[in-house]
Amino acid sequence: MKLSVWAKQQGLTYKTAWRMWKAGRLPVPATQLATGTVILDVPEQTVVGVALYARVSSADQKADLDRQLARLSAYAAKHRLVVVDAVKEVGSGLNNCERIPHPRR
Repeated sequence: MKLSVWAKQQGLTYKTAWRMWKAGRLPVPATQLATGTVILDVPEQTVVGVALYARVSSADQKADLDRQLARLSAYAAKHRLVVVDAVKEVGSGLNNCERIPHPRR
């Protein structure tokens, strides 16, 4: 599976997945072809579907949302869970949360 496809399935941006690849932190084995394409060795069958949920309490912490989703995605991949949705929210417990649109929707 191409890195871009895996990133989309995991609710990550391609840039975040690429950084994980460069840092050697992908949760699945991967190889890079001579063309530069990164191919992941992802198991075909997975039984369980999960939703990822990342939340921060203030707008100045929005950068943390992608890092949270990256950690959650790595956990899901390690345990062979299929990510069916990913939700990112910004808001405190004192007011309504702002739901940030996610590319999976």
